[in-house]
Amino acid sequence: MNYSLRKLDAFLVIGQVVELTQSKRKNITISNQFWRIFNTNLKKSHLSQSGNWQKYAFMERRMGKLYYYCAIPFKTEIPDGFYLKEVKPHLYLVVEHHGAMMNIYETYDQIYRHLLPNIHYEPLKEDCIHFERYDHRFHWNREDSIIEIWIPIRHTEASYKNSDV
Repeated sequence: MNYSLRKLDAFLVIGQVVELTQSKRKNITISNQFWRIFNTNLKKSHLSQSGNWQKYAFMERRMGKLYYYCAIPFKTEIPDGFYLKEVKPHLYLVVEHHGAMMNIYETYDQIYRHLLPNIHYEPLKEDCIHFERYDHRFHWNREDSIIEIWIPIRHTEASYKNSDV
């Protein structure tokens, strides 16, 4: 699995949030429906993007509950029903999911069960579990679709002990 490690400076997004369940199958349905609502609300608020567009989906756990936060880069105003979020600077593991959205959990499974344990990094979960970055390469359920998955990470103790630094 191809990946990169990238440092990301803090940035601001505005978006909307929905609570998820503990069921992957239900969460796919909830998130797909929520994207439709979110995109409609973007149009109603005159926030539709064109050209070099970017959208984000953040997975967060707060007080034992799972939340899905759809967002766009913050420009100048926060319309009613939207919330401002600061994405904090971190080192991120970045992996591209290729293919249909319905197969994204297979990519997450590969990341969390195989990739992360073998590269001596562990995910941080203070700010968000991970986020997905969508741009012009995203095409819903087409095989040529690409979604970037960004996971905030830190070195594990084992990597420090085995390091020459």
